[in-house]
Amino acid sequence: KARFIEMFGRPFINNLNWESKQIKNVVNEVKYGTSKPSVENGEYKYLRMNNLTYDGRFDLTDLKFISLDNDELEKCVVRKGDVLFNRTNSLDLIGKTADFDFDEDMVIAGYIIRIRLKETIVPKFFSMYMNTDEMKLHLRTIAKGAVNQANINAQELQEIPIYLPPIELQNQFVNFVRQVDKSRFDIKKSITELEREVVYD
Repeated sequence: KARFIEMFGRPFINNLNWESKQIKNVVNEVKYGTSKPSVENGEYKYLRMNNLTYDGRFDLTDLKFISLDNDELEKCVVRKGDVLFNRTNSLDLIGKTADFDFDEDMVIAGYIIRIRLKETIVPKFFSMYMNTDEMKLHLRTIAKGAVNQANINAQELQEIPIYLPPIELQNQFVNFVRQVDKSRFDIKKSITELEREVVYD
């Protein structure tokens, strides 16, 4: 988050004077997920709001599965490059956003919105923008409903302003995030190996 703010400035203030648009101007498609229930031995992994983390990652430890016919599948399938937005949750968790970077197709539940972006904006940049502290606060102010069941619909989402730095700079940030994630993975792997050695010693 600190690197994002350093490179692009703060949302709403736009102190670096990037081109600014509404989200509806940078998306090709915005779709809700399916309301159908999960099934045993379903064909596709079924992403629900608990599978998106507050910091924009995926937690696949508690997964359900679903099967859909081809017509409905296309309406709510998520593919690499899509961005997922949690439109209904508690007021504290509303608006969790993550860019989908898996190679396999999955399906989203109705509490999630699937966003497909134009080429002017990179999915990782978009999800990080939506997960900034300023945006989290803004989402809580525009959410409708009770504390335990707040909601932001697709139209409200698309009216949110977003700045547009050059695509090269967005990609530079994505490469930085990948390096950080790789370092985090390597450290975690080293710790696991050390713990294993301690156990066996």
